[in-house]
Amino acid sequence: MWGVGIIKFAIGWPLSAVALFFVSRIIFSQQKNIVFKIEEPNVILLLSGTICFFLFYLTRSFVWKLILKELGYNIPLKTVSFLWEISELRRFVPGNIWSFLGRVTLFSNIGIPTKTIAKGLIIETQSFLLSCFIISTLRVGHVFFVPLILIILLATILFINNSLLTKYLKGKLLSKAILFFPNFSPKVNAFLLLLSILYMFLFGLGTYLTITSVVFISPEFFISLSGLFVFSLLVGYLSIITPMGLGVRESAMIVGLSQFIPLGTAAITSIFARVVLIISELLFLLFAYLWKKTKSKLVVFIENFVATHKHEVILGILTTIYILYFIGTTFLRYDNFYTGRFDLGNMDQTVWNTLHGRIFELTDPNGTEVVSRLAYHADFILIFLAPFYLLWEDPRMLLFIQTVVLAVGSIFVYAIGNNIIKNKNLSLTFGASFLLNPAVQYTNLYDFHPVTLATTFLLGTFYFLLKKRYGLFLLFALLAALTKEQVWIIVSFFGVYVLLNHKNKKLLGISTFLISIGIFYFLIWHAIPNALGSEHFALSYYSDFGDSPTKILKSVFISPDKLISTLAQKEQLHYLTQLFLPLGFLSIFAPITLIFALPDLFINLLSNKPQLHQIFYQYSATITPFIFISAIFGIKNLITWFPRLSTFSTFYILLSTFYCSYLFGPLPFAKNPNIDMFTKPQENKVEIENFVSSIPPEYSVAATNNVGSHLTQRQKIYNVPLGTDRADFVIFLLDDHFAQPSLKAQYEMVEKIKSDINYVEVFKIDNFIVFEKRNLLFAK
Repeated sequence: MWGVGIIKFAIGWPLSAVALFFVSRIIFSQQKNIVFKIEEPNVILLLSGTICFFLFYLTRSFVWKLILKELGYNIPLKTVSFLWEISELRRFVPGNIWSFLGRVTLFSNIGIPTKTIAKGLIIETQSFLLSCFIISTLRVGHVFFVPLILIILLATILFINNSLLTKYLKGKLLSKAILFFPNFSPKVNAFLLLLSILYMFLFGLGTYLTITSVVFISPEFFISLSGLFVFSLLVGYLSIITPMGLGVRESAMIVGLSQFIPLGTAAITSIFARVVLIISELLFLLFAYLWKKTKSKLVVFIENFVATHKHEVILGILTTIYILYFIGTTFLRYDNFYTGRFDLGNMDQTVWNTLHGRIFELTDPNGTEVVSRLAYHADFILIFLAPFYLLWEDPRMLLFIQTVVLAVGSIFVYAIGNNIIKNKNLSLTFGASFLLNPAVQYTNLYDFHPVTLATTFLLGTFYFLLKKRYGLFLLFALLAALTKEQVWIIVSFFGVYVLLNHKNKKLLGISTFLISIGIFYFLIWHAIPNALGSEHFALSYYSDFGDSPTKILKSVFISPDKLISTLAQKEQLHYLTQLFLPLGFLSIFAPITLIFALPDLFINLLSNKPQLHQIFYQYSATITPFIFISAIFGIKNLITWFPRLSTFSTFYILLSTFYCSYLFGPLPFAKNPNIDMFTKPQENKVEIENFVSSIPPEYSVAATNNVGSHLTQRQKIYNVPLGTDRADFVIFLLDDHFAQPSLKAQYEMVEKIKSDINYVEVFKIDNFIVFEKRNLLFAK
């Protein structure tokens, strides 16, 4: 054995040295083409990559703990993590055999039989390799022949449940091979494989973040690159004669990365990623050592809390990741002028005016006069958001609030699921699915709208009604209703629900229904028309059915043929698919709770404005909560009718969610990702922001929509072409392909103002142009 080890050592390190020589040769031969500075990385991305690598090792050690537990040895995770990592460090000696031998030696010392450890190692290796192959297909799937894809699928099935074929293969060679697969329950095997896929995903993500911290690669290639990085790990793992696949893995990475960045850059970033990976592993070793040695009561308390609330902790981690990503993304949209006067600017001006004593006022978005926000919507919750501006008087405060409140919706989804189906695994799945839901994510990304907050408020309303905590039920119902006028109809349905299901609370149900209906009628038929001076502006979206609320409602009921033909249109059906497919159409098995969503469903589906039957805007915010609630009831019914479905429910929901997240969602790995804020930043954003922030709030401004949200903290802000003849400043940012009336028309406006004797051009950088009233005496 020692002789074999010496031979491997003697051959392995030289082979790695040869591989590293060629890597170094690439670096030095093309050093002039390396255009980044490793000494100045993006700290946030580098830290994120390091955290991903750290979690990669932690999850791998947890998989080993789970395997030992299923084999009859329940060892504390802190002990397992330390011993597992000590054995893993022996990978630096050529040949994976040394880490395996180290595992046997170290875990034998705490009383685990050698045969048990060997069996665990076989299971761990299987899950490692299988997850590697699965993730690798994200990049290199096109080079696999169909038979090989089928082999991977068959191996996955056998890993999860090898009993499916064993009884048909008695006495055959394949049946003996199947015996090497884990004989745990299918549920445990599936969980093991899922965790293995998770840590491989973390490795791919960590490598991408580390590399892009020094040389930018568009997030649209993130999934493909993750597959490449895991494939390179697999190549290094299989080259057991080299220490840790050193040089071999980097060579595979360089070949793949060279399709995105120069060859020399690919070489040095692959080495840089390896260095960060090693540092992360050493940090994990230090963490595991300190964790194992500590006797702090606080640490013990945290351990016990995590052990007894692991589902809640996992959901908390996922929710935190969601918050960090969407705060960062929405802030980047603002910083790079992808938000607009419509609608972040309108909301910001209303909140800012309210803080300064002009309650619920803004400049007419379609005019030049100061009007009440009530002329457009009864989203009175904006008034209650004004105190937050005492902490940070910035439009991004609204984006921050929206992201945090929306993310909390996942907690309510989990709580509702736990209350109804009494299954924490399924409840956690629903909570995670909420965070990945395309409609939820798009409402979060598309500027700020008060009604987006209703998603969480309505979930809270339903949850507290389930728990019979009527005070909190009324509070959340009120918060939801204050986000938009039609939400009062949904709240009235809650009154009916109370009346039918809470017999001892009939007065609460009746009063909730009558008050909500009364307020809705007053707002739609009187308050909003009086503030606007005409009928609700959105009535024009339903001109096919009438020109007043009464006529539209009457037409809907007396013209079922028109109603059905409208609902059956291709766009409407596609919209319904986008809403219900992420949860696998489970809502159809409990349609009664969808009644709450009917008001906004009909509002959206019957509209002649295309945006209302798309998930890319805020219009689905009050529908999404009840899709989740009905899906939770739906899965409960299915499990009641077909108990065997319980095992597969989690995977069905996750499969539907991930598929739709790819097909419809905005994340970097999606088919059509919303990542312009990353890939197409505003080149002159600092100069533009410095100028617009220097304009005092007492001056009026007319601006294009894309720069409008940066200028709304003033009493008068006009949307170009409005106000271009009266504003103190007229500002154009000519890069908006959705410009109104058109980008060409805005260029023509610029030329016209240049010849206007009342204005003078005071600032210009590329396509950002500012005109000031002559003799305004504003000195920047």
